[in-house]
Amino acid sequence: MKESKWSDEQLQELLNQLPKIKDDRDPRDIFQAIEIKMGKQKNKTWVLPSIAAAAALLLLFILVPNLMNWQESADKQVELKADRSTSSEQITSENNTILEAKEEDSELIAQEKGSEEQDQAELSTEPEAEAKINDEISKKTVASESIPTAVYEEDLAGKEVLTYAIPDKAAQNIVPVSVLVDENPARTKFELFENTMGRLTEDEWGLDDYYPLNANFTYDQGNKILTVDVPADHPYSASSTTELLLEKVLSNIMNNLDIEKINLMTEGEIGIEFSHYGYREEFIPENSNGNLIYYFLYPNGADSTPFLVPLREQLNSIKDALTAMKKNRTENNLQASIPEDIDFETEEIQDGKLLIRFNNESEIIDDESTLHAIEAILLTAKDFDFDTVKLENADVDKIGKFDLTEELKVPIAANKRDLPN
Repeated sequence: MKESKWSDEQLQELLNQLPKIKDDRDPRDIFQAIEIKMGKQKNKTWVLPSIAAAAALLLLFILVPNLMNWQESADKQVELKADRSTSSEQITSENNTILEAKEEDSELIAQEKGSEEQDQAELSTEPEAEAKINDEISKKTVASESIPTAVYEEDLAGKEVLTYAIPDKAAQNIVPVSVLVDENPARTKFELFENTMGRLTEDEWGLDDYYPLNANFTYDQGNKILTVDVPADHPYSASSTTELLLEKVLSNIMNNLDIEKINLMTEGEIGIEFSHYGYREEFIPENSNGNLIYYFLYPNGADSTPFLVPLREQLNSIKDALTAMKKNRTENNLQASIPEDIDFETEEIQDGKLLIRFNNESEIIDDESTLHAIEAILLTAKDFDFDTVKLENADVDKIGKFDLTEELKVPIAANKRDLPN
């Protein structure tokens, strides 16, 4: 813009020269007219936006429901497609799983069927071989657990053997039972015998509860005389059976403890009055003829360890004794101690040796019954004054603890049993 050449004073003089304007209207009229014009202007500016807003709301009111229905329809279509896709995939997966399971089941069934057929074929082709193997395993197990029932020389290290004659529960047999106690130089063997009576467990062994004897004992070791003093109400005269049992028990005590005479007393008075034997002052056993041969007694059933019970028989030789041991003794409830199908030859050799040679037809098995049969043979050989026995031509070299390649020593005593601690 060009700079004005007029000064303020010049401009004022020019303005004063202009003609004066005169307005005769009332000022209120002028103000009112201005307000009216201003109101019209405002109305014009408000009406147009209002109309536009109303038109927009109307369009929204018309279009929104349609848009919502369309959106819901589209969403449903999408969901339906998704569901159809998922369902199709699931069905396909399930079908595949079922097919795979069927195939696996078919394979398993085929495998099991093949295994069963193979097992049946093996069983049908080799039943005897399998049974034989099982029998051998069973026999080996039994033999490994079997232990001798008699007392042998190696058992006596630091021990004293005490043998008690105990009746069985039926009062048919006298069973020799041997127990081991610690040696005691301060006590005689009879004192050990008397003190151990109360520790016997006859009932657990299946025998009659006979000990301790209802009597007081006095032993004269120098003269080998035993005094037996019974009370007036003693039980040993109730019947002939009880008197016979006492006689057998006292006879065994004399033999086992090297006693030559037994004096009888009743409450300090000489003699005992028996109901059947009558009055007796001393016990003198009858001279017994013959030898002892051993049989099996199973007081607790066939599965229990047997007792070897001696019976005295008048026999001509050890061969006759061993042959007799193949027969049961039903009158005594005793069973044969040597199997009847085992045949052998016996030969007496000098220096107390006995040779037993089994026949080829005899089957000698390493089992418990054979072990106990050998012990019965050894005990019988001892009573015939043999010291050793040699078994030849057996099918095995060892039965239990017995080495059949060596001579077997006869036992010290029969029927070893343990005492309670």
